[in-house]
Amino acid sequence: MQESNVALTNQPKWFVLIVKTNKELQVAELLGRHGFEIYCPAKKEVRQWSDRKKIIEVPIFQNYLFVRLKESDRDTVFISSHIKKYLYWLGKAAIVRDVEIAIIKEWVSNDNISNIKPSHLQKGKLITIEKGAFKDKKATVQEVRKNELKLVLNGLGIVLLAKIKDVA
Repeated sequence: MQESNVALTNQPKWFVLIVKTNKELQVAELLGRHGFEIYCPAKKEVRQWSDRKKIIEVPIFQNYLFVRLKESDRDTVFISSHIKKYLYWLGKAAIVRDVEIAIIKEWVSNDNISNIKPSHLQKGKLITIEKGAFKDKKATVQEVRKNELKLVLNGLGIVLLAKIKDVA
């Protein structure tokens, strides 16, 4: 029985790294070049400067990126001064399940979250999303804005900012 527990703990898992602000994509690229499996969800945004507009890639989770590795290899990622530490949840290194990474990837690729009516949502309310990448998933509403929601993925404590289109 003990051998099977060792085998389970040595399987690669998704951990959450905390990195310095505005260094998420740079650290993800560096770790990727060193052979680590990294996921840093990002979106494209138009930024306005005094003399021009530019489309840039912006991480969705500020200061966070996901790294998939074995528990025994956790210390090997600290190859940059931009990496601060791992995210801890309830006293242990936060582990993101494969299915949750898949949901985030699907959500990032789907820019239209529908069937959510902000007028019916209140801070603290538990909701079930009816369509899109988070179909049938539960989330807690943290904040309601005109065309945006801040949702907390229950089980992870990660906040998602969802833009709502086609709101009636």
